[in-house]
Amino acid sequence: MSADFLVPGESVVKERWKITKKIGGGGFGEIYQGKDLFNHHDVVALKLESSQTPKQVLKMEVAVLKKLQGYDNVCNFIACGRNDVYNYVVMSLVGRNLADLRRSTPQGCFSLSTALRLTVQMLAGIKAIHTVGFLHRDIKPSNFAMGKNGAQTRKCYMLDFGLARQFLTASGELRPPRPVAGFRGTVRYASYNAHKSKELGRHDDLWSLFYMMIEFLTGNLPWRKIKEKEQVGDMKMNCDMYGLIKKLPPEFKLILDYIKTLDYYQTPNYKQIEQWCKAPIKRKHVRESDPYDWEKGCGDGSLTTTTTTTPNLVPDGVKEKCNSPFTGSPVELGSAEKDGVSDEKENKRKDRRERDAGDAHRPPMHPDSKLRNKQTRRAEQNGKHSNYKNSQASIYKPSDAEHIDKADASCTKFINEPDMDSEQSGDHVLNLQNIELEEAANHDTGVRIQTDKQTDKHLDRQTPIRSKNKHKQTKF
Repeated sequence: MSADFLVPGESVVKERWKITKKIGGGGFGEIYQGKDLFNHHDVVALKLESSQTPKQVLKMEVAVLKKLQGYDNVCNFIACGRNDVYNYVVMSLVGRNLADLRRSTPQGCFSLSTALRLTVQMLAGIKAIHTVGFLHRDIKPSNFAMGKNGAQTRKCYMLDFGLARQFLTASGELRPPRPVAGFRGTVRYASYNAHKSKELGRHDDLWSLFYMMIEFLTGNLPWRKIKEKEQVGDMKMNCDMYGLIKKLPPEFKLILDYIKTLDYYQTPNYKQIEQWCKAPIKRKHVRESDPYDWEKGCGDGSLTTTTTTTPNLVPDGVKEKCNSPFTGSPVELGSAEKDGVSDEKENKRKDRRERDAGDAHRPPMHPDSKLRNKQTRRAEQNGKHSNYKNSQASIYKPSDAEHIDKADASCTKFINEPDMDSEQSGDHVLNLQNIELEEAANHDTGVRIQTDKQTDKHLDRQTPIRSKNKHKQTKF
């Protein structure tokens, strides 16, 4: 399918969903943002793949996504269908993925409260897909995204089921593992079993989640810049995992010890892992309603700190910029404060020290005179302090209201999750009963080698919310 097959602003899918923006694309298809012409112009996500491609993945995504409807942390399925040119899926649109959000932080990592609260939600998504009998097999930060609107902005959604595999039969029995399964997943986050071409189980999804937890809190993994799959596998086998987590909460060791004991046949104790993840944030008295790291900034993902009192400025003679807490736009700071102490306050302290030093050589004052002087000084100080506060408040006077709406384009990322429900139209109907859940014998199918060049090229700079390039990493 041509990359520009659908033209934003012109193309309409099934006479209902008008394409408004191209979000991204890859070897498996294209992702678009659209609006529903029949339903209050709701914003939706559309995922398309060529009907001629030899390896079609939308059928598997449909099968998994439909089974997951009703679970939290899963996108809503809207519709699906096909024609002679492409297959398509329509689903709810979500916001920025966790990979982009992590890279947008100044340190390239999340705080403990943000990382562990996200982990609890991701664990719930993994438990859900395991409950319906499927393995995800591509757990990674870019396959999780925050919601788009309202209360959904605090919910983390699991995406992209193109590499999923059914590990339970229709009767609920465990399928026997294959002796050789081939590599599946993304190199950086895949478990060691994937590198050994072993059959993956539920515990392998948890290994990928554990690697993500380490990266969320440290900003790095030892094999991040390694391109060769075999070399990364060797590093994972020989890596001192306990050394990686020695500065992290002690519960990380408990989680590591536990997932090491799991194998293909065992059902993980998701509740126990959840309790270990919640323990550190409970000790720190973190509430679920506390803002995430990106919610503390001005809408661009940066973690600037704002206060309701006089801001901390820079020393005299130095001009710097900070983001206005009202508009998000940079404002220049003149001479002002250092460490939160204003010039006015510092001058008053100097005057007081000089006055105290001079008082040591003066004769004692009459008590009434001392009281009058104290009252006079207090009145003068109150007047100066009031003028100072008013002058500083003018720095942050909002000027451009347009800067307030910087989070508008954050929705465009994750249209990765389609589901092919039957379309009642002239288009052909995809019969889910005919979906072949067995995988191709080709062991190279499903390899997603995400190298440093692909995933971390934005690590040293902020990722703009309205950037379209960030969506080019979307996998199908």
